[in-house]
Amino acid sequence: MSYQDERENQMDAEITQLQNLMRQLRQREKSVKARAQYIAQPDQFQYNDIKKFRQTLSENLNPNMMPANVGGINEVAWPFYFQVQIDVGTAPSISTSLRVRNSFQVDQEASLILMSISRMHDTNAAGVSATLNAPLQMELIDRQSSRRFNNAPIPIQMIGDNSNPSVLPTGMLLMPNAFLDVEVSGIPTVAQAFAGSGVMQFSFFGYRTRIENAQKVLSTIFG
Repeated sequence: MSYQDERENQMDAEITQLQNLMRQLRQREKSVKARAQYIAQPDQFQYNDIKKFRQTLSENLNPNMMPANVGGINEVAWPFYFQVQIDVGTAPSISTSLRVRNSFQVDQEASLILMSISRMHDTNAAGVSATLNAPLQMELIDRQSSRRFNNAPIPIQMIGDNSNPSVLPTGMLLMPNAFLDVEVSGIPTVAQAFAGSGVMQFSFFGYRTRIENAQKVLSTIFG
């Protein structure tokens, strides 16, 4: 290959490289212009468009398939978990004198529609849990009103464990800033000794929703 041919091949390669660079720059330019157009026309992000989209979904989906997170800021609901840990001590002695309370607080952003409850038990190094089959009972208490959600304590074994939560027949509404106290106590009058870890956790699943439109959001969840 002569020097001239080699030089021409080198120039062709440089031209191809410059053409590829030009195409990349044009693509970036189009992207920047598109973003600038969206910023200059905020009407495209207005609530009316979301409202139309929500209406379209409601017209084409069954009610039980309607997503709860589509709509204005005060129309949406989103899934949420709260956890409460209870520790009755290692190798506990369980009787009516045992009483442990812990709580969670619903923050100010939105209320909580409580839908289900589950429990999980920790184990010690030998894989033993002191609480799994222990004679323990629990109560749920709204701290603000002192209202109890059950007329009497229920055995913790009535609550589904791990991935088998107990689904409430009707959701319970907890207002923003509300505390839900979980109180666990012993059932037997005569103390019974149990070996293993006394740590367990209750998980509370529900939907967060801004309370201004609670009735509207409730209808999307319960129909």
